[in-house]
Amino acid sequence: MNSNAILYSNTTVLESSPMTRQRLSREQSREQTRERLLEAAHAMFMQKGYAQASVEDISTAAGYSRGAFYSNFDDKEQLFFELLRREGESIDRGFERILGGGLTDPHALRDALAVQYSALYRDDKCSLLWMEARIIALRDEKFRAQLDSFLEQRYVQITRFVEAYCHLTGTAPAAPPREIAIGLMALCEGVSFSYRCVPHIVDGKTAESVLAWFLKASIAVAAPADQPPAAEIKKAARKPAAARKRTLPAA
Repeated sequence: MNSNAILYSNTTVLESSPMTRQRLSREQSREQTRERLLEAAHAMFMQKGYAQASVEDISTAAGYSRGAFYSNFDDKEQLFFELLRREGESIDRGFERILGGGLTDPHALRDALAVQYSALYRDDKCSLLWMEARIIALRDEKFRAQLDSFLEQRYVQITRFVEAYCHLTGTAPAAPPREIAIGLMALCEGVSFSYRCVPHIVDGKTAESVLAWFLKASIAVAAPADQPPAAEIKKAARKPAAARKRTLPAA
């Protein structure tokens, strides 16, 4: 233990220097322990995988005992899903900020959402954990039940974002919102995984382009009812001016 850390029954005193002290309450100290365990668990899961990373590995990496681990988490599975939950909440905050930012123009809001969505592969910390979770779920019924419940929560939240976009812009979804939500989540997982496994094929530019294109396509903005189809406009544009006057609808 660091010689500058002095533990009391109700508080922890941390000294950053002989002249400076920071007193943490019991609740703050527990929260600090929990955060360090989560950080250590993420590192261990990434290094060894969920199955091979033990509670002992995680506790040691965080600088705590097994007792400290079990004071904060029931088991390794609970900690694993807490990591996924936190990442999901972090992603949600980005979309909530955009949807609550006052944009109502369909194209502008769609483009802002596409920029946010296309950057997820880069900021993602848990794509490998997601992939491993799905493999574990194929063999572990108890784990699968947990994953199913968690996935349902994610699908519900993403569906709400799709519905919020349609409500704000007054547009109809290109497909049922839940189907769009499932597709967007699956695509993001796959692109993130490919970016990490075969970056020479799926580089950053490709990942962003694929994600942005599919999001825009899935919430495509329909043309106004009084505007002729794009194919008709292009065909008319190739005709002489006199012919265009006869074929284009009156203003």
